[in-house]
Amino acid sequence: MVPYDKHTLEYNGPYGCRYLCSDCRHFASESKTCAMLANPSIKISGKNNICRLFEPRIKNPSAPPFNFDDYLEFLGSDYYRPWGIDRTQVIGKVWGPIESGFDAEGVWRTKYGWKMRYKSYDKPYCCINFPRCHVYYDKYTFEIDYRLYRELEFYRDGAIRYAEKRWRETEKARKVQREFNGIEKIG
Repeated sequence: MVPYDKHTLEYNGPYGCRYLCSDCRHFASESKTCAMLANPSIKISGKNNICRLFEPRIKNPSAPPFNFDDYLEFLGSDYYRPWGIDRTQVIGKVWGPIESGFDAEGVWRTKYGWKMRYKSYDKPYCCINFPRCHVYYDKYTFEIDYRLYRELEFYRDGAIRYAEKRWRETEKARKVQREFNGIEKIG
């Protein structure tokens, strides 16, 4: 059970920061590869969220053992937590821009004044807000859904399962080609 305050949905557990692939012992920063992947020609971004096989480079002997499921709950309930505004509850006023735009002479004008400040609230845990992870192969950049990436299931049977694939036809091309939700054979 992950400790959090049920009234405010505030996380009170042992994790206080986001871990990256570059913090893992299996990640080679020079070649940008992961030792846990079967294909060494697949490059991984060091800024990706970690997978289930994460082992920290530097271990703190006094820290509790790392629990990936609790850490995942921390990411969803605190780090990537969505929030909203309750427009029925006004808690004050704020001075700021009210309206911006071009006037009749074509000059940019901004009107300032008092705006209402509404009460904000945290929404419950939602896995949709997790950012996608980036993987590189040859001239292609793949965006991988985090649910596949965290279990290292995006690369199976010699193919990458991706949410988005981007590439340029030539090295100097300005237009970026895109494909969505597919499988790319590698080999």
